[in-house]
Amino acid sequence: MAVGEVEILLNGKPETLRSSLDAAKRVNALGGFMNVHAKLQAYDFDFFVMVIAAGLGKKASDVEASVYKTGLPKLLGDVSTFVNYLANGGKPFTQSGEAEPGEE
Repeated sequence: MAVGEVEILLNGKPETLRSSLDAAKRVNALGGFMNVHAKLQAYDFDFFVMVIAAGLGKKASDVEASVYKTGLPKLLGDVSTFVNYLANGGKPFTQSGEAEPGEE
């Protein structure tokens, strides 16, 4: 898997969320990355759908049934990680702010 990608199981099928400028802009437009994290923690279905759609380069209507069938608790960790990647220019970050090994 490439840097900035997160694999999820969506309705039993592996899918890859890919970081891109377009995905970052779509997610940020939902009120900023911190707001998106808060909405994910609150299990706001619409936010899960919109973030996953952005990461897959699809429309929300194309993924909403699969998100529902998968269940939000199963998606929370990976979707939150993906939002963090988007907020950090498509790459993982550490608490120290230094690049992960091999990310320079």
